[in-house]
Amino acid sequence: MYGVVNKSLKEMMIIQFGDERWQKVLDKSGVASDSFLSMRAYDDDVTYKLAQAAADELEIDLDDALRAFGVHWVEHTAAKEYSALMRATGQDMLSFLENLNGLHDRISSTFLDYRPPSFLVDRDAAGAVGVLYISERVGLTPFVEGLLSGLASWFGETMDILEIRPEEVGSGEKTYFLVKMG
Repeated sequence: MYGVVNKSLKEMMIIQFGDERWQKVLDKSGVASDSFLSMRAYDDDVTYKLAQAAADELEIDLDDALRAFGVHWVEHTAAKEYSALMRATGQDMLSFLENLNGLHDRISSTFLDYRPPSFLVDRDAAGAVGVLYISERVGLTPFVEGLLSGLASWFGETMDILEIRPEEVGSGEKTYFLVKMG
């Protein structure tokens, strides 16, 4: 993953819990303090170690830490650094999600070795929306759950996740979210 992700996790810890607790996370993770250059690619293991150390420091489940980080990513990192790009991608949460793969395509030239997930969106007649998340990475479904919540908030909308259904894949992760927009 890119340093911008690690930098965002660092920012979340400092904003919500202070520098001292961030330093404990960094120490527990064993991650070098220079792993936060936004445009540099780092091994995914660096991010996973930071997330686990944050969960351990906060004495919460890793999934809860990843959900909180997903919300933070949207409300702080994306809103500050990518706001214009986000607004150009969609005027509401649903159109944003429908155009998210295009956004990833546009920024792929910015990041070397960029390996974004993909999202497939379908609407049903009852007003529910299916979001299929597909990634070569494993363990980030709770982060995506947080992203969805953060996006709803950012767009000033209400959303309930009615179902989260992981699907079997040979490698990586595939998860179906059924959401109801309010």
